[in-house]
Amino acid sequence: MEHSLITYLVYYFILFPITKILFVNIQYFTSKHEPGEYMVRKLVHWGNASDFIHVAIAVYFLGFREVTVQIENFCFLGWPFIVHWDLLTFIFLAFTTIIIAVIGHFSLFYLHRDVYYQKFFSLYFIFHLSIKLIVLSSGSSFLFMGWELLGFSSVLLIAFYEHRSNPLKNAMRILFIYELGDIFLLALIVLLLFFHTEDIAGLASVLGQHNCEWAMILLIIACFFKSGIFPWIWLPRAMEGPTPSSAVFYGSLSTHIPIFLLLRFWPKEWSLPAYWPEVWTISHPANAIAVAIAICVFSAFITTHLSRQVSDAKNAIAYAVMTQLAIIYIEIFFGLRTLALVHVVSHGFYRTFEFLRTPSLLHLYHTMETRRPRTTSTGSHFKALLPEGLRNWLYTLTINDFGFFSRSFDFIDYFLGLKFLRYDRKVSRRFAIMIASVWVVFSIIIFLLNGNFFSVENIADGRGNTFTAFIVNWKYFNPIDEILLALSVGFSVLCFYNIRRVGMFFTTLACSAATVGIEHTLLLAKHTDESNLLYWISLIVIASVFAGIVFYTAYTFSNSNGNHPSYTARLSRSPLTNLLLFAIGLSIVGVPGLGIVLAWEYLIHYTAQVSPYMVVKGFFIIKVDTLLVFLFYFSNFLGFPDLKVQVLHHYKRDTLHLRWVQKHT
Repeated sequence: MEHSLITYLVYYFILFPITKILFVNIQYFTSKHEPGEYMVRKLVHWGNASDFIHVAIAVYFLGFREVTVQIENFCFLGWPFIVHWDLLTFIFLAFTTIIIAVIGHFSLFYLHRDVYYQKFFSLYFIFHLSIKLIVLSSGSSFLFMGWELLGFSSVLLIAFYEHRSNPLKNAMRILFIYELGDIFLLALIVLLLFFHTEDIAGLASVLGQHNCEWAMILLIIACFFKSGIFPWIWLPRAMEGPTPSSAVFYGSLSTHIPIFLLLRFWPKEWSLPAYWPEVWTISHPANAIAVAIAICVFSAFITTHLSRQVSDAKNAIAYAVMTQLAIIYIEIFFGLRTLALVHVVSHGFYRTFEFLRTPSLLHLYHTMETRRPRTTSTGSHFKALLPEGLRNWLYTLTINDFGFFSRSFDFIDYFLGLKFLRYDRKVSRRFAIMIASVWVVFSIIIFLLNGNFFSVENIADGRGNTFTAFIVNWKYFNPIDEILLALSVGFSVLCFYNIRRVGMFFTTLACSAATVGIEHTLLLAKHTDESNLLYWISLIVIASVFAGIVFYTAYTFSNSNGNHPSYTARLSRSPLTNLLLFAIGLSIVGVPGLGIVLAWEYLIHYTAQVSPYMVVKGFFIIKVDTLLVFLFYFSNFLGFPDLKVQVLHHYKRDTLHLRWVQKHT
């Protein structure tokens, strides 16, 4: 009975949000873009009631017993859906269900008569799906799908008010940070697949058997990036979205779900008190714990001061969230798991209420200036403990966002061409130089991490003396693989050059993704056949295509002025056309739920067992392509158009309603 009930709950909590996503979009695009708020309202209300009923069924029949269920071939996708039901799973299932229900109910009237009403609830249901995938699944495939969908829905909600350029720029910055964190999590999953393990719950034991405990630091880094612990300056930039999305993403669930992963997959015996006698040895893996605690302490110190000097209510709450999250991570690393669990749930509820209270708080005070922070009891402690000179110095640092750390966004802006609101030859050349430099550095890091590539051996000379030598095993280095991946990076650069031409952009994007796929396929073929004929044929064909596109791009780029303003919606036709083109781009790069994602997943699964490091490098290129797809969509179809079509569309109904009210009153 337990097996059947858990199987039913999994199908319900995964398929029901997908049904709501399809319903909202079909209803919107088949009704000539009429609001249709009544149907969405009923869908949210009945959906919340149904979710609560299923949570009650789960706690009544399953309780807090520990049950492991593996659903083979889930939804005919070919991978097992692994569920480890226990107290932690139930608590987070109930916690996420309550938060999602509260946010959905609040959003129904908060976004009333907003032209992006259906857009918000489409992304809201995608977020619902991603959360349930992360909470219920311990299988690498479905958990990573939920992890990626969580980031994409978050970014699109940051860019919710698409007629303004600032939300679009901040969404691209945060997408860059999300994608960087995803690389670390996928590297950990690929390492598990290399050891023929699908269940992440056995992460520590598998790594321990193969002397790879160091890989646990990848989980810490991925969680820190998603929670905003490091870099700690991106979370306030995410406040561009509507208040409900700020509450559900950055007040409660999106920033708190990484803590759920750490509580589930981090071994209970791995804590600083347990490792204290050995933590100071350089080679011991417990150094990751010490470094993580140091980062959390430093982050909490910085965000505490930053939350005191900002005058914006949502930014002050965002910095306060990061401070508390850093404390929760410290509790986990000190072995206080029960305290961390209580802390994360209570903090999530409190911050959700605080974010939802913000609009009425500002309305109550009538002015932004009165929301400026006042000296609290903690502030009095700072005043008593620290001398005035040190307090003034800290205040100066907080005003400048701690100097060097606030400049980290400059790298992202230069990388994505966001520093200036124009795409020209200078910006394109800068992107080409930066992507080439990043690729070289990333390749060097991968080579250094590849233990098979380097070895230390004792060599005897003719006199009988032995000495230690550092040997490079070139048999693990295939220059054709590196050339193919370099050509894929070159196609990504051409995508940036052709970002204003739809046809050429999709052509170069498909070539970049296809080159990565061909390289992975050749790795599998070489594993069974030592012949290099396919390698040379593929290399010649792809190099010829690359040369042709380079010459064509150079010719067309030289004949055009090459100076286009960004975020002007110049290519915008209709919401449906824009969405379809965006979906095509995401399908090419393998976003979960679209296009060739199944092919990508199968390819990664099998190639990871042959060459995990090449899979990580290929995934890095796919993440760059994903950034370019979002940049293409934002710069061409969103933003503030010359004729102000989108702005008129956004406020048209509200203006007509206001005129009707004025006329009849």
